[in-house]
This record gives sequence, C-alpha cells and structure tokens, in this order.
Amino acid sequence: MQDHRHDGQEANATPKHSEHPANDKLRDESAGFQAVIGEILSEEDHQAAQRKLGAAQLRIAKGLNRITAIGAIVGAISSLGIIGSLIITKIAADDAHMALVAANRAWISPVSATLGAIPSAPPTEAITVPVPFRNTGHEPATDASIVNGSDSISIDATYDQIHAKERAFEDYCFSISGTKDNASAVSIVIFPGGSANNDYSGSITIKPDVIDWDVVYGKRYVFLHACVVYQTFGKLRHTSVCYYAQAGQAVGSLPFCDQGNRAD
Repeated sequence: MQDHRHDGQEANATPKHSEHPANDKLRDESAGFQAVIGEILSEEDHQAAQRKLGAAQLRIAKGLNRITAIGAIVGAISSLGIIGSLIITKIAADDAHMALVAANRAWISPVSATLGAIPSAPPTEAITVPVPFRNTGHEPATDASIVNGSDSISIDATYDQIHAKERAFEDYCFSISGTKDNASAVSIVIFPGGSANNDYSGSITIKPDVIDWDVVYGKRYVFLHACVVYQTFGKLRHTSVCYYAQAGQAVGSLPFCDQGNRAD
C-alpha cells in the first residue's frame, strides 16, 4: 500500500514539473511582443515628434516670410515717401523759380496802333503805322527784334476763315527762334519802364498791294501784324499782336483782332 501511494504521488508530481517550460515560453513571447509593441510605439512617437518639429519649422518659416514681406513693403513705402518728398520739393523749387522769373523778367507789349484813315484810292507807296512797344517788366529785353506784316480778307468771310487768317501770323511769330531767323531784323534792347519815355518806337508797314478798291470801299478788312522776339532771364520769348482796320469803320486807334494776340 505504501508503494502504491508513493507511485501515485510521483505520478501526480510529474505534470507539475512539466508546467515550468511552458510558462517560461509564454513569458518570453509576451516580453517579445511587448518589445515589438514598444518599438512600434517608439517609432510612432518619433514620427509624431518629427511631424511636430516640421510643422513648427514651417510655422517659423512662414512667420519669417511674413516679416520679410512686411519689411519689404515698409521699405517700398518709405522709398515712395522719399521719392514723393523729392518730387514735391522739386515742384516747389520750380514754382518758386517761375514766380521769381515772372515777377522780374521783361514783358513786351504793344501800346497802340494808330491809322489816320484808309486812303480814298489804292496807294502807290507803303503806309507806315506807328506801334510803340513797352517793357512792363523789371529786366531789359535783350536781342529783341520786331517783324511785321499786313494782309486783308473779305468782310463776307466766315469767323473760322477770319480767325485762321489772324492766327497764321501768330503761328509764324512763335516759330521764330531768334534774330538770326530774320536777316532784315535788327537786334535791339528794350528797357523796362511804365511811361512813353521808355517805349520803343516800332511800326507796321502796309504794302501798297494790300489796299485795293475793295479795301477802299470797305469790303475787306485790313490786318496789321507785329511780332517781337526777345531774350529775358536767358530764355527766348515772343509777343504776337494783331490789329484790324476797315474803311469808314476802324480808324484812329485801331482795335485788336479777336485772335492772333499772344505772349509767352
């Protein structure tokens, strides 16, 4: 009976001894699985950290780009402000210079044109009409020259035709670039003054062929033109003047034409 119990105890003890390798194997597999899980989690954490770092770097780069753009805009605005200030300063300086010149330069203008009467018959000689010129400025007009002319037009002409005739000599006057353009012109100096004592005695010549029978009978207007070209403050200036006459109407101190009178 004792042997039988001993054998039974040994039989019962054998399975308990064989359970240890299986448990160890399970523990090893569990540890390996946990290690794999740990590696996976570590890799995910590393990738997540890299993503966060990349996002932070991107935000910083965008912020720097915005700062750079703002700096460029501010610089451009500052440059525009400086350029604008320079332009305004230049304009103010030019305006001041122009005001100084306008206040002190020479200004040449005609005083009057006097024609006693239109002849009762076509003349055989030219008629001279006195036209004094006055310098109403403060500086002498130098290298001055006076060019004159005369022509006529029918009183039945349209206003456009009459105005075109008046402006034709004005355009010619302002095309003159100096005394050298007119070989017959004499260079003179017209001094400033507000009285007849300082006037320059100019004149306009009416050629004989301008006054025909239509002019004598009042059917045509006679135009008298004069142009003064001169220097003041180192710049070339012009004065164009136009008078008209009509037999039985405009005699004595002649009236100005509607157009053809201009000065620069």
